[in-house]
Amino acid sequence: MKGLTAADYAVVVAYLVAIAAFGSSFYRRGSTPRDYFLGGRSMSWAAAGISIVAADLSAISVMGSPAWSYKHNLEITWLLLCYPLTAPIVIRVFVPFYARLNLYTAYEYLERRFNLSVRLLTSALFQALRGTHVAIALYAPSLVINLATGLPVWQCVLFMGLFTTVYTTLGGMKAVIWTDVIQFFTVTLGILLIFFTAMSHTPGGFSAAWQTAAAAGRLKFLNLSTDPRELTSLWACLIGGSTLVLSTLTTDQAILQRLFTTKSAEACKRSVMLQAGLNVPTSLLLYFAGIMLFAFYSFHRSRLAGLASEDTIVPFFAMRELPPGISGLILAAIFAASMAVMSAGINSLTTATTVDFYRRVFRPNETAEHYASAGRIGTAIWGAGATALAMFADRLGELAIAYNRVNSFIAGPLLGIFLLGTLTRRATSAGALSGAAAGAVAVSWMSFRTPWSFFYQSAAGVAVTMIAGYAASLCMTAPDENKIRGYVLGLEPAAMKKEASL
Repeated sequence: MKGLTAADYAVVVAYLVAIAAFGSSFYRRGSTPRDYFLGGRSMSWAAAGISIVAADLSAISVMGSPAWSYKHNLEITWLLLCYPLTAPIVIRVFVPFYARLNLYTAYEYLERRFNLSVRLLTSALFQALRGTHVAIALYAPSLVINLATGLPVWQCVLFMGLFTTVYTTLGGMKAVIWTDVIQFFTVTLGILLIFFTAMSHTPGGFSAAWQTAAAAGRLKFLNLSTDPRELTSLWACLIGGSTLVLSTLTTDQAILQRLFTTKSAEACKRSVMLQAGLNVPTSLLLYFAGIMLFAFYSFHRSRLAGLASEDTIVPFFAMRELPPGISGLILAAIFAASMAVMSAGINSLTTATTVDFYRRVFRPNETAEHYASAGRIGTAIWGAGATALAMFADRLGELAIAYNRVNSFIAGPLLGIFLLGTLTRRATSAGALSGAAAGAVAVSWMSFRTPWSFFYQSAAGVAVTMIAGYAASLCMTAPDENKIRGYVLGLEPAAMKKEASL
């Protein structure tokens, strides 16, 4: 069994250097916040849509999804149906507001609909959530470097964090989107190589691999249990998964910032539809790659010697079974996935910090050049912070569900606030905050006092936030309809006021 060769190292280093050079090439002196944060609002809908997929296709997915199906089965794949199920809601309810209001962050909308406190709270919640996601995404490829070189994980985390922060700081949003596009295709190619290599080296080929996986229960995909403790029942996946996906697509600045870079509402809608269409086959490929790996090692059990963690089954297979150079390409694909997530994450975190806090609260009257410079400094700071947080990411459990565990706490109350704002005329700012507090208590109670699948937590958080928030609002003075006109679905806008441009 082989380790990495000089050719593998050459491929990995060449790829990393090329991506860094390409991303840094978008650096422009004197760029405006519109250029740095939103790519000048001139990006194509196709690039934005692919970038949205890449923003969540980290090593968490590239390593975690195959590892999940390798260890368990395919019941969790029902989560993928949530993308096409929620896309029409995003297009019908949220895109009209976001496209019309000329926003930098989604949380600007909440200030116009409610008040500044709601904007700052939701922006802070996003930053906590996405900061955690970036840390987990950074930790995952560090396991690969550790496996390949023996370097301590903390040194691997530091290497990946600093490397990605540099080109993101220099290139801004255009660098993020175009490197995302390249890295999406790199990841897809890498997983296809894993799938077909494992299948072709299984005695009997696809038919034998399929029969072996079926006999071991790995092809089980439908769990109709109504027991709420079942993590991957159909109901847990569809109810909780739809809430998590809808929250991500409508409240997560890392996703929405890509939509804000497009040229029009129609382009924005196309980006949403493209990402929904791409997510399903891409994720299925990841899970089925895990099935092929299970079948391969069922016939070659002796080759598992030295596997420290099943979460690293993908790079383990690449290093031991693929030809020199191809192994390096697989490792580069894993790095590519996490670099895409980290660059997207720290760019969006910086945007939220700069626009929602620094500009809105602390330094409201500076020049456009000042805010662009602040953005670059903020990107470097967030990159360093996410790198430090990644040192502790191993405490969240299996890679495939680690981020969803964290997301389940925040997604419900956050989405509930947005739905109160977009769907109801009666909701007040204090009512929305009260509802979010009630939603957070409900989620915490479910998490710590019940054995229910964590997928239900986000759905419960949305329901409690909306019910409690609306009930609290009924005890308060109703909002002036003229002030919320244009910010509630069905309440047509008057002459829309625009936030001062950066």
